Amino acid sequence: MRRPFWMSGLLGLALIAMSVVLLVVNPASAVALPEGFFTPVVAFEFVETAEEVRQLFGPAPTPEQAALVRAMDLGSRIDFGYMLLYAAFLATFCHTAARRSGRRWFYVGAALALLAAAADAVENVQLLAITARLDAPDLAEAIGRELLVLRWATWLKWGGLAVLFLNLAPYFARGNPYARFVGTFTAVPFVLGALAFFNRGLLNELFALSVALMFLLLIIYAWTTPK
Repeated sequence: MRRPFWMSGLLGLALIAMSVVLLVVNPASAVALPEGFFTPVVAFEFVETAEEVRQLFGPAPTPEQAALVRAMDLGSRIDFGYMLLYAAFLATFCHTAARRSGRRWFYVGAALALLAAAADAVENVQLLAITARLDAPDLAEAIGRELLVLRWATWLKWGGLAVLFLNLAPYFARGNPYARFVGTFTAVPFVLGALAFFNRGLLNELFALSVALMFLLLIIYAWTTPK
């Protein structure tokens, strides 16, 4: 018996494998993290000023800084493939939800998946540009435009994912207990994202974690939902 979300399930397994690769590749520590952050990659994505960039990578070229830059850059490059996977996973999931429910509204989620991936690509370009200019005499001037674009792209990506998940909530409302739990949890990334937008730091970390958990819940759903 072929499960209705079988394609999403397969993409989800690939997504988990790629996530493990990124966990290994991305740096586990940095020179110093902005207050409230404990994950270097998340801190870098949400960085806002040149001073925070200096804080993250260190004020002067060192072997430690070079190693950190190499790890960040490799993670950013791998992320171009990762974004294609998660966009495909979410788009196929939303497509199946729309087809099974007869509600075209869920196709909005597929569009949001593509939007989030596009924003992610823009975000990665800015991250790579920033690490390439760390030795600039006036870092604030050298990366000012990149920091501005990065902020918009980062929030468009993360915010788009949060709205996408919330958009799926009605689909799960009449399902089994697990489905209803997933439907309820869709509100968590949205609420944490809204709070993090106005209070940057630990809430950003919790927001990112909730998005990762939401992906996991959807992957489990894709594999456990019978025809």
